[in-house]
Amino acid sequence: MKAFWNRIYDSFTAKLWPLPLLSALVAAVMAVILVEIDIPSEAWLSAYLWPGDAKAASDMLSFIASTTMTVLTTTISMTLIVLQVASGNFSHQLLRDYIQSPAVRGIVAVYVAVFTYAVLVLRSLDSDNKLPPQLAVTVAMIWIFIAVATFIWYVSKVVDMVRVDTIINASVKRTMDYSADATAEDEERAPFPRPTIPEDARRVYADEFGYIQRIDLTGLEKWAKKYGATVVVDVRPGDRVIAGQAVARYWFDPSLAQFDSDEEESRDLEEFRQKDASEVEVDLPSFLSLDLERVSGEDYSLGLRQLLDIGVRALSPGTNDPTTARHVIGQSASALRQLVLEPPCPQVRFADVDEDDTAGRGRLLVWSAVRTCPEMVAAFVSQFRRYGSGEPGVLVDLLQTMELLEENTSDPELLNVINEQRASIVAAAKRQLEDEYDLRMVLTAAKTEASVHEPPPDEGV
Repeated sequence: MKAFWNRIYDSFTAKLWPLPLLSALVAAVMAVILVEIDIPSEAWLSAYLWPGDAKAASDMLSFIASTTMTVLTTTISMTLIVLQVASGNFSHQLLRDYIQSPAVRGIVAVYVAVFTYAVLVLRSLDSDNKLPPQLAVTVAMIWIFIAVATFIWYVSKVVDMVRVDTIINASVKRTMDYSADATAEDEERAPFPRPTIPEDARRVYADEFGYIQRIDLTGLEKWAKKYGATVVVDVRPGDRVIAGQAVARYWFDPSLAQFDSDEEESRDLEEFRQKDASEVEVDLPSFLSLDLERVSGEDYSLGLRQLLDIGVRALSPGTNDPTTARHVIGQSASALRQLVLEPPCPQVRFADVDEDDTAGRGRLLVWSAVRTCPEMVAAFVSQFRRYGSGEPGVLVDLLQTMELLEENTSDPELLNVINEQRASIVAAAKRQLEDEYDLRMVLTAAKTEASVHEPPPDEGV
């Protein structure tokens, strides 16, 4: 049931049509109700209502409907252009974010609502009745002012949405916000090592291709508690899985099974507990939600992936924009530093604590893997180094970022990654940089034995 509601939520938030459909339904209900309301001429409100006859109201509503469709068509064209620019110049990973933006969904919803309302009110007009539903026509005019304001707001947002600074800042903020939910401060996360997998553990294989949106750990927890099992999930949100790929492992200890009270009456719990683990024939329930593309949310590393796409594309020969690449590295340093200070921890679920349990927690039910800081830092730095090895400014920024991370961590694995990447950057600089000044600038930033003990040379602009 939870998976069903998750799919409904994803459809409503990731698709363009649900919000306009909802706004059209609301507008239709408003039109049906307001055309039946008759305001007496002696009422104080009548002075502010539509003063014309049915013919004038019909012309006005026809104008509203036709104009709304024209502007809506223009809006959709502008949206498609924005999507093309974002995909071609920045990252195809940003397309879903644009569709989910309040500006795009909001203006389409408003104009669909205005069109629906105007058409339904126009349909209710009676040519034999000289007096139209004044309140309904007046509300239609109010809708027009709302639509104009929405269009102006949309244009301003679109201009801002295609600015590279805005895109970079949004990706950094998204990474920092989502990664904050994956730290050890979350009661469902802990720096707990991956448990040792027994030889008789059973494997779970993916049924289809896709990117993991979310993992139903709550369902796994209930299942593992019920059948005395332990589940280890080795994939993470955002991972690409292929049909037939092993995604999890699980094993049983039937003596720890805990059936629900109503099931104890219909099944022999004691008989189940006396079974050998190899005799248990219970399949793991479905727990992966897949999609054809990565989405934000539980996949907090998607923001870094978007930043990488923007920076690497800026370094491509066709774009040749190292300034944008350096801007990406500079802003990404904040997100990487937060990940280092508050490293993501695996999601773990334990059984209830027994009174005689000296460990302070019950047995492990579910362990779910997480992206580690060394993994993300290595992926981020290596790609910039690979494509920007001919730009000394890019290499210097990478070295300064790693120095920042080095000062904020004591993790030996991460420190080892930093040292390896630093050595690779120095080696790449010696291969690619022919100018002695550029090479000396990189060596100084790397603090190698060949560097002078002075601040890095001023790059000028």
